Amino acid sequence: MDTIQQHHANLLDALEAISRFGWLTREQISRLLWPDSTSTTREKLGQRLIAKAQSQGWILRRIIDGGGSAYVLRPAGVVHLHQFRPTVPAKSGLDLRLGNVRHRSLSNNLLIDRLLEGNTVWTEYEILTRRTPQIVVANKVPDGAILQADDEGAELQWVEVEAHSRKRQDFEALCQFIRGPLATACRSPYQLTEGVYLTALHLVFAEEHLGALLTHRLLAVVEQEGWLDSLLDSIELHLAHQTARGRWDGIEQVGSLLFPPDKWKVKRLSALESALTERIRRLSIHPGV
Repeated sequence: MDTIQQHHANLLDALEAISRFGWLTREQISRLLWPDSTSTTREKLGQRLIAKAQSQGWILRRIIDGGGSAYVLRPAGVVHLHQFRPTVPAKSGLDLRLGNVRHRSLSNNLLIDRLLEGNTVWTEYEILTRRTPQIVVANKVPDGAILQADDEGAELQWVEVEAHSRKRQDFEALCQFIRGPLATACRSPYQLTEGVYLTALHLVFAEEHLGALLTHRLLAVVEQEGWLDSLLDSIELHLAHQTARGRWDGIEQVGSLLFPPDKWKVKRLSALESALTERIRRLSIHPGV
């Protein structure tokens, strides 16, 4: 492949990535395309690629909360991508709502890391736009999914991102998901869709205090309900390293709900947080209340 062909392939890769994630920053695009290059080299290559794609009218720059830019597909970008990769289910992002930018950026960065490790992933945008098998469970849609496939099917790790303190109804929904589908999956195979089986829940935190807060709230429910160790061990705790503007510095697993960081177990809840946790406990005992 000569230089011109490589440049065009890179542009198509970038358009396809944007079509999968809905929107991406320049840093995210360049990390996907040139993962083995230095950050300085990636920045230069990314600037050239974005400038070319914008000059052709293939992508649109959107300003995101907190500063910085994200890029979505223009209709012309969809047409160009379909011309060379007709099987890619791309659509224009001109009317796309960026939503909670910090939350989506964290989810995107995590999934990019997993892609670069050789995993198959489903992005939140793909799931919401029905480009994957439908995996709504207990009225929840994952913030992303990581799949490990073999001849017998695929094991799916459900991703939940915590970029802000979880509201009451979100906490209730998370508990319902854990005590329902995830608990079942810990006892026997739980098929989400044809050939895809739920195996684990990844809780990903933007900041340590968010991890400590949710961990403490969940452990309060565990103490009341007596969740099995196998269930607690299937709930992995991950801490992301990302700036307010989405600059990514990797992710680390810091434990599981069975073995959380010691300092996360002693988080003191506010009066409101304690009341919400107590409500979850009472609802589990008296569902009709």
